[in-house]
Amino acid sequence: MRKLLPFAVALLLIVAATTHNSLEAKDKDEFIELKAELIVLQKQVRNLQESSDKNTGQVSTLLTQVVDSVSLARRDISQTRETVDRSLSDINASANNSSQQLNQFVEKINATNTRLERLEQQVKKIEVIFNPTTVIKNCDEGEQQYKQAYGDYIRGNYALAIEQFRNYVTCFAGTEAGGQAQYLIADAFYKQLEFQKAVPELNKLINEYPNNRQVATARYKKADCLLKTDKRKEAEEELRLLIQTYPTSPEAKQGEQVLASLPPEKVEPPPVKKPTPATRPRRN
Repeated sequence: MRKLLPFAVALLLIVAATTHNSLEAKDKDEFIELKAELIVLQKQVRNLQESSDKNTGQVSTLLTQVVDSVSLARRDISQTRETVDRSLSDINASANNSSQQLNQFVEKINATNTRLERLEQQVKKIEVIFNPTTVIKNCDEGEQQYKQAYGDYIRGNYALAIEQFRNYVTCFAGTEAGGQAQYLIADAFYKQLEFQKAVPELNKLINEYPNNRQVATARYKKADCLLKTDKRKEAEEELRLLIQTYPTSPEAKQGEQVLASLPPEKVEPPPVKKPTPATRPRRN
């Protein structure tokens, strides 16, 4: 706008000069009107320039305010981000501490459970000492004898249960209940992880009570005992016999899974014979 002002003034001066030179041809009144219009035009140009300067100042001030606001917003965002980062770090640290505390708490619970189990076993032993169960050896009280033995079996008094079940098997050998008692004898050893003692008791059930409903379970547990005593070949034979004899039983399906999960046996290479050194003839 400032660049246009000198150009407009010069143009008006030229018009005025031209008009002055032609006063003779034109009326003086027209010159006066033209001069007045020139003065009005100068005022308008001056007002327009002042307005332009004022607007430019307002725009500059507004731009400065916008720049300041953007700077403040950036600073606030940066501070907020730092605060969020610190909060996340604190949360992660708190989560790690909570995880460690939880693991320690679980370990304490497991240790407590172990001590409680040991204490329970000690209490059972003390009960047996101070409240000994009278072993019924009279074959006339077979039902009570079986119930008493089974109660000790359920409570974990396996030694006493085995003794009473043996007496029951002696009195009622060959019966269905006698076979069940024989199975519980073997299972009592199995539950105590006495696998070598459990195997002959399981064999007794399998051989003497072949029609008993526990035979399939007995074969599976026998194979498990053999595996746990490093007798893999015998265990595999027992499992195959179980699958062949009782193909539709749940124990047969479990036996198939066990056979499939066994790792391949390592074939050891034959020992390498060292060559014997050739004997040299002795010199006389």
